[in-house]
Amino acid sequence: MSNAWTQGTSSVWDVLASKAQNAARQAQQQLIEAQQRKELAVVRSQKLDQLLAEYSEQLNAIQRRSHSILEAGNYRNFIVQLQALKGRSAAEFLALEADCTDARKSMATADQERLKVESLARRAQDQAREQQVAHETREAEAQGIMQYNLRNRARP
Repeated sequence: MSNAWTQGTSSVWDVLASKAQNAARQAQQQLIEAQQRKELAVVRSQKLDQLLAEYSEQLNAIQRRSHSILEAGNYRNFIVQLQALKGRSAAEFLALEADCTDARKSMATADQERLKVESLARRAQDQAREQQVAHETREAEAQGIMQYNLRNRARP
């Protein structure tokens, strides 16, 4: 019976440890995905910076030579649109940075939970082993006492 209880307890801790490990892996995956989204936002922001620089330079070149007002206006309008996109990109980056921070916290919490469950599982295994050893010791002592009593009865 003690052995069955030990196995039952062990399987419960194994299930809890497995769940905690899965939660930690999932939190780590969410962090990786959040960091990838943030990196893509940085690349998009750099591309917008590059486009802003190119079109500003082209607008300056157009203004230096003879140009139509419509052409310069088109460049200005496009630059204004790029600047609006850059503003949204900055806001998106801040949101993604917050997502990364939240994902890091979630991963740390899940990892702490995993370590706690693993520690408790080891403690339960140690206790079960100690109980098993104590049970076997009591059985051996009882067996020894019975043999001693049987030998003493057999002697006249």
